[in-house]
Amino acid sequence: MSNGNDLLSRILLVGRAQPAVDDGSKFVLDLARSLGELSIPQDCDPSEPVIRTAPIRSRRAAPFDRSEAIGWHGDFATYEDRPEISLVYITRPDPRGGDYGAWRLASVNRVLERLQASDEGRSAFELLHSERLPFSYSEGEPPRRFHVIQALPDGNLRIRFYLPSIRRGCVAEYGSVPAHIAAALCQLECAANAVGEVVPTKSGSLLVASNWSALHDRVQQTISQSRPNREALLCFVAKATNL
Repeated sequence: MSNGNDLLSRILLVGRAQPAVDDGSKFVLDLARSLGELSIPQDCDPSEPVIRTAPIRSRRAAPFDRSEAIGWHGDFATYEDRPEISLVYITRPDPRGGDYGAWRLASVNRVLERLQASDEGRSAFELLHSERLPFSYSEGEPPRRFHVIQALPDGNLRIRFYLPSIRRGCVAEYGSVPAHIAAALCQLECAANAVGEVVPTKSGSLLVASNWSALHDRVQQTISQSRPNREALLCFVAKATNL
């Protein structure tokens, strides 16, 4: 497992418990509590605030349960106060193996360095850093405006990003995605694609990701009717206090 001096300033931790522990929920919750205060997602049992994925073919399924890739994001991008850290623990891998259900991971620092390496990227950076864009998690939800690239008091930059939410917000606000915003978002995605790394997931794989200083993704996963589908446990830390 990789280590860092500042857990919130890196891609964080990617590791594997071999084999997967019997009580995955207890494992991931104990780990989350060791990092700080738990965040309890809506409709989650406060005594066990873990989301267990269940891949399904449904347009109304949560993004993590659909077959297609989620796309680059930090979790809860449409929340004003969102969890600082996300934990993902794989209890059952994708039935097709290989890179199906793999993670893509990208450091925000590397993404921004890449973004500012071209004239188009620098133009995108300026827009995403200066203009608040509308975000909507679901259709019909009133948009909330946020900076995609935001500076911390210490000068470090962080990212709030989930492309479908920004698209929905723009449609709600403007009727469509303005061309200059679409171009800037494309530049950011291209930068993440250029520096991101693919990490296959297996039983016991563990991801601990900052929602501010890293972007992550889950690539295409299998929806099988004959074999057990990929299963992950998701848990969130509202604020890291023990780092």
